[in-house]
Amino acid sequence: MVKVGVIGAGINGIACALRIKEIYPNFEVVVLSEEFSPDTTGDGSGGLWYPYCCGNTPGHLLNKWGGETYKFLHSCWLKGGHNVSIGPVYSLSKDHNKETLAWSSAVFGFRDLEPRQLEYLNRLYSADYVSGHTFTTFIVHTTSMLSYLYSRFVRAGGELKRAKVTSLRDPVLEDYDVVVNCTGLGARDLVPDSGVFPVRGQVVRVDAPWQNDTVLDKSSGHYIIPNAETVVLGGTQQDHDFNTGTNPKDTEFILNGCCSRIPTMKAAKIVKHWTGLRPGRDQVRLELEIVDGRLVIHNYGHGGSGVTLFWGCASNVLDLLQAYLNQIERPVTSKL
Repeated sequence: MVKVGVIGAGINGIACALRIKEIYPNFEVVVLSEEFSPDTTGDGSGGLWYPYCCGNTPGHLLNKWGGETYKFLHSCWLKGGHNVSIGPVYSLSKDHNKETLAWSSAVFGFRDLEPRQLEYLNRLYSADYVSGHTFTTFIVHTTSMLSYLYSRFVRAGGELKRAKVTSLRDPVLEDYDVVVNCTGLGARDLVPDSGVFPVRGQVVRVDAPWQNDTVLDKSSGHYIIPNAETVVLGGTQQDHDFNTGTNPKDTEFILNGCCSRIPTMKAAKIVKHWTGLRPGRDQVRLELEIVDGRLVIHNYGHGGSGVTLFWGCASNVLDLLQAYLNQIERPVTSKL
């Protein structure tokens, strides 16, 4: 029996484990992690499908991975449950330069905003935006999604195991034929990969059930994301900052910026302050490597796009595993 160890219990790790287990039910697939939901970095995210903070990851890959994830979230929304919601997102800028977004063909209703629409939004948000785009997106309540993926994995016969893995040569991995590395920021020490760095994100969650639209201010970095239970106000993107505490100056920046754009946020009750470290890298690393004769598939460095890319990346991990298994299979020669 092939034994697969997936390191990391975040949304990328559990998605990879699930895809492998459902395609290869006879494989023993184990998720190894010190922390599980609701204590993963992803549990605190805004849960918005929108490629963000991905470094120089090629556009065609964002389109492929993000497009597959978008379709998966669409299917979840159609079925109901898992707290996947749908709604418009408005990405606005004070810069005249329009972005070329390779992933725009993967979503519903993508279009650049016309002057008349910008004029309306500027009146609505008391701003002076000169460009932007809109499309229909999905917003995930990440803790609910993780719970669903965990349950589906366990029902398929997978195992969740609390374990500390310090390197790819850790004795904990000794019995595994294949290792899938989905350690996010932890890959910095585990691999080790010095190209991985923290991108600090601080948000404020508020109770504002009247807010339905997602608003992203590309010029200032502020965003308003209506999730299933709260509205996420953000945020910060601070590279190489390991501070996981709440910074009062960042809180002031977030609240002042978001409330100036949508004044009704002043009436919203603060539910929670949260800070997390996104796994930054020059680009997502998704490739295989042989370490001491064992297959290792790396899948980390998603920046702020874990929820945007997870299902598509898991499909790519599965493709790499299948190609490797097909390559090492020895053909049977007939003696007739």
